[in-house]
Amino acid sequence: MGAWGRLMRSSSLILAAVLVTWPWEAKGSEATANVQAAPSDWPMYNCDVIGTRHNVGERALGKDTVAKLEEKWRFPAKGSWEFVGVIHATPIVVNGYVYFGTGTLPRFYKLAPDGKVKWSYPKSGQLIRTVQNGDLATTGGIMGSALVTADAVYFADLGGFIYALDRQTGEEKWKLDTRSPTFPDAHPFNGSFASPIVAGGNIIVAGGAGEQWLADRPGVRCSGRGFVVALEPQTGRIVWKYDVGPKPQPLTPPVTITDGWGTHVFHYGPATSTVWCTPSYDAATQTLFFGTDADNAPRQPTQDDPRLATRHSCAVIAIDARTGGEKWVTQVNADDVWHYGMAGYDPKTGRYKDQSIGDTPKLYTIDVDGKRVRAVGVGCKNGVYYVLDAATGQILRQTPQYTGGPTHPPVGLDRPTLALPGLMGGLQTGCATDGKAIFTNGVDFIRLGTGDKSESRRPLPTGGRVVSISLDTRTENWRHERPIVKGVGGTPARPQFSDVGDPVASGISLANGVAYFTTTVSNRLVALDTVSGAVLKEVTLGPVWCGPSVSRGRVYVGSGNLLFAPQDPREGYFPKGLTGILYSFGLPGPDEVNRMGAGNE
Repeated sequence: MGAWGRLMRSSSLILAAVLVTWPWEAKGSEATANVQAAPSDWPMYNCDVIGTRHNVGERALGKDTVAKLEEKWRFPAKGSWEFVGVIHATPIVVNGYVYFGTGTLPRFYKLAPDGKVKWSYPKSGQLIRTVQNGDLATTGGIMGSALVTADAVYFADLGGFIYALDRQTGEEKWKLDTRSPTFPDAHPFNGSFASPIVAGGNIIVAGGAGEQWLADRPGVRCSGRGFVVALEPQTGRIVWKYDVGPKPQPLTPPVTITDGWGTHVFHYGPATSTVWCTPSYDAATQTLFFGTDADNAPRQPTQDDPRLATRHSCAVIAIDARTGGEKWVTQVNADDVWHYGMAGYDPKTGRYKDQSIGDTPKLYTIDVDGKRVRAVGVGCKNGVYYVLDAATGQILRQTPQYTGGPTHPPVGLDRPTLALPGLMGGLQTGCATDGKAIFTNGVDFIRLGTGDKSESRRPLPTGGRVVSISLDTRTENWRHERPIVKGVGGTPARPQFSDVGDPVASGISLANGVAYFTTTVSNRLVALDTVSGAVLKEVTLGPVWCGPSVSRGRVYVGSGNLLFAPQDPREGYFPKGLTGILYSFGLPGPDEVNRMGAGNE
């Protein structure tokens, strides 16, 4: 949630392939979920359950051919009067069919290989939820990717629902309301930015109560927690549910926190916000890994334990995929109580707030003191990439963290720093690995929310990049620095904003020696050589936030951008688009997808 909060206001390669294609299992009389995808498909957000974002089966597109990419089709088609909502999440592609949901005009689509609609799912009444005191309503936009299995399509939305649809027909199999009193520890603002995965035959979905949007409003008392839930694939029955941190309780006496934006009184807590990253899964140890957000409300301090934050905030957590039991918790920022009504930087301590973890922990093996160690690597909004022991949670390696003040240019910046910390900065989500190197995206937006409350919320982003580092973080292979955009908005002669940085906040996708990503100010789809970092191709898309997927010689990406308040022209340095387009790019002439046709799978 931390990276997206303003949206609504906004391994070894063999193991990777095996984990995507395990067979059907049977537990008693109940069939369990199975991702029956070919190695050349992209069946879930990260392509596989170990979080690599690497298509190991791609062969048609490579560094020698990607420069020839051209548009094969778009949906809606050119000249069409049809409109679809913003597409913010990586499109899912299985057997040439494309699956995606929309953040505005909420609907879920399945497109045939020729780009025509196979079916669409209009959510019942496009449900509108009123949150707590009625100050805010959401329409349940779909901001995560789907999971496509042998017979079903699973996805979640911001309105608190988790859905299962029939893969062939789009008919609803079941839906689960995480705001309903029947849902354990339900909360009226539950929702999900994360994408489902399969683990141990169950559907795994992460979410929570995104109260940071409302916490500064009179009468709103944060009382929600992040969660990860395991569901039976055929019925939606809850197998287990893991809640992040202790259950919120009345704070007696109330807890007061004073920062540069004023005095904040909390009557309820702790509120551990949400899990907005997509989890990963190690089948060998039956362990799920995920990151957490900042606490939105403090815990009750005591004489023996004066801490305000729980140990679960801004942490990497490992749990047992069979039971939901906690294995270990590793916190990277030990004192992070923050919401959007609070300052994003504390000059007294030099601490940047909201050091949440939205990146999926990626599983691979590194050498540590001459021993091979199974590790999880994950990016954080503080700009650091961490490598942890998968068995114990011990931090084994990490990249440098910027600790200077929120100035531009930054003072005392260490060259290997991957990105600057900030409320919308650092390593957001969607770092990737091909088993040889790590590829990090980066957002420099350090001044956001760090000065006077009335004036500091809308500074310009200052930079963005993709960096390739070794699996153990010790070696930087190359970095691709995005050029400053000379003018944004207005007219070429009189732009609204000048000299704007070009953040890379989308997920990076890897396939056959090429890294693909999008940029949020120049609005490009970019392809780089994974070995050298050389630019192979750039395509202008218009407003975009979505990360691409790669399958069977095609690159798929959605457009539209809700980043920050779409109605506010002062934030126009992120070009807005309240509707979207799904693009399919490929090489000239007939290809594998053309030959698939548009019939039944």
